[in-house]
Order: sequence, then C-alpha cells, then structure tokens
Amino acid sequence: PKSLPVLVANRANNVLQTIKIKNKTFTVDFYDSGIVDGDSISVYYNGKLVLSHQRLTEKPLTITLSTDENIQVNELVMYAENLGEIPPNTALMIVHDGDNRYEARITSDTEKNGTIRFTYSPNSF
Repeated sequence: PKSLPVLVANRANNVLQTIKIKNKTFTVDFYDSGIVDGDSISVYYNGKLVLSHQRLTEKPLTITLSTDENIQVNELVMYAENLGEIPPNTALMIVHDGDNRYEARITSDTEKNGTIRFTYSPNSF
C-alpha cells in the first residue's frame, strides 16, 4: 500500500478492530458518534485518500471500498482534522458487506489516528 502523508503518519495508528470481509467490494458509512459537534475527518484506505476534510453529522458519509488481494490486511485510517466542540473526534462507522453489517466506534485526536483493519476472507463464513 501507499505510505500515508507525513501529517497523518506522525500520529500513532491505534488499531481498534479487525473485520473479516467476504466480498471484494463493501461500503462504509461514517456518522458523528454521540452529539454532532463539528468533528471533521479525512479517511485513508491502504494509504490512499478516500475522504478529505469531511464534517461528520447524523447523515452518513458513504464510501465504497475494495479489498486489495495483493496485501493480507487492508487498513482504513481515520485522521481527525479537528476535535469538534467536544474532544476527541468520534465517529460511528457502519460497514455493509453483502448481507453482513458491522459497527465500529472510531476515536482519533491530535496524537492518534483511529484505525480499522479489513481482511478478505470469502470462504470463512
């Protein structure tokens, strides 16, 4: 995977969860977790910017991702662009993988990125 930009790479990546994915393509929704307080995020997937400076609200920010079969672990990094009115920056992430649905709460701040790992495992279900 591509390397992360220096600003993102200078923060520790806090791996919060690993999710097994059975489909090559899946969708991810991001919402502000708890009170909508002005949190803004950028999201990197396998080192590539997929969401830039987006504000989290009660409406989803939806992205479609694909697993990279050339790497064992696909990594999503949520970078806090700000901390909103109530630190830290918090997001509810909902993953839709065919009929499967997963939830993860991601926290990031000025020192740590929230990181979710995806492993492609079509035959493990």
